[in-house]
Amino acid sequence: MNDIHTKALLQSLKDAPLLVGDLPSAASLDRALLGMPTSDMRLNTNQKLGHLYEDALRLLLRESDQLELLADHVQVFDRKQITLGEIDYILRAVHSQQVFQLELAVKFYLGLPTAEGWTFPGPDPHDNWQRKLHRMRTHQLSLEQRPEAQALLRQRWGCEEVEVRQLIYGCIFYPMEAVECPLPENMREDCRKGRWLYMQDWERFFAGVLEVCMIPKPLWPVCMSAPLRASLPRASVSALHAASAERCVMFVLPDAAEPHFLVPNHWPR
Repeated sequence: MNDIHTKALLQSLKDAPLLVGDLPSAASLDRALLGMPTSDMRLNTNQKLGHLYEDALRLLLRESDQLELLADHVQVFDRKQITLGEIDYILRAVHSQQVFQLELAVKFYLGLPTAEGWTFPGPDPHDNWQRKLHRMRTHQLSLEQRPEAQALLRQRWGCEEVEVRQLIYGCIFYPMEAVECPLPENMREDCRKGRWLYMQDWERFFAGVLEVCMIPKPLWPVCMSAPLRASLPRASVSALHAASAERCVMFVLPDAAEPHFLVPNHWPR
């Protein structure tokens, strides 16, 4: 990943539309509190997307003059040393001294109409928004309520009260031909949106298109500005189809910003 892509990735954490707004159990973190590195920073892109963005957000937290990063990836254990969960970040506001638990997620979902209604699986169909939201509500965003977590926070950082915050980035995709598309529960009206299609339907929607810009996974959460699109290599349609035979591939047309997923004909099976 070159410097242009690294800067775009970091900047997206500060200003890309959030997928989810305030939740009853956890408001979104005020991103005006984040800093920005003033020198070139290197990120390890040879890791899962979620881990890459955890590293990137850590850089912005360390550069903040309003937040102190106390710890990250904090494991919480029960009395038998069985892991109950992990807190992504522990933060302290410099002025108020308020301590925060911050949880980060980067997610992508494809709206799929079925006989029972709309469902929202991810590119990996084992993931879906309904399960993810339930997991966040009942586990990740409530971990600090566990006595074991409260004892850990009190012993290690001397804090009796912790406020939970979250940052959830990503994009929701709808079928190419869909006109009226429901917004999944708790997603923001202004969240990033795109379109998806099966490989077998390519000619129906993109006949005559010869080249596209395939978006590398580290840039999936980043809004595709014209300069950023220009920095991506062009790929032939045959190369795009070869890549999407077994997995969902995100791409943009060279002259458009809206992201698309081209998905295998067997997805989501």
